[in-house]
Amino acid sequence: MPVWTVAGISAEPELSISEWQILETQPGSRHFVGTDVRDYTGRVSTAIQQFDSTALRGVTSSGRVYQLVGLQGCSANAQYIWERWCTVNGVTSYTDVTTHVLVEGKT
Repeated sequence: MPVWTVAGISAEPELSISEWQILETQPGSRHFVGTDVRDYTGRVSTAIQQFDSTALRGVTSSGRVYQLVGLQGCSANAQYIWERWCTVNGVTSYTDVTTHVLVEGKT
């Protein structure tokens, strides 16, 4: 599966993802990982800066707004992109903090 360059913030300021998770890297950054609802490609966000656990909506360091839709989960496409992202960014371990973040209500 190829990895594609994503559109800039001005062209794509908001994005909805399904089958989503919130993963935390060993340095401590948290990222939305899921499936783009438009074309079913895997997506990994830049670091989460703000998150509303009630609205399931967050803003990342790039300024993009992510809307999480449907139930949390994990798709093969998203997992593949996450693993590639980890390799490129030197991330050797991470933790699924989805449930913790939803309970705490913040990132």
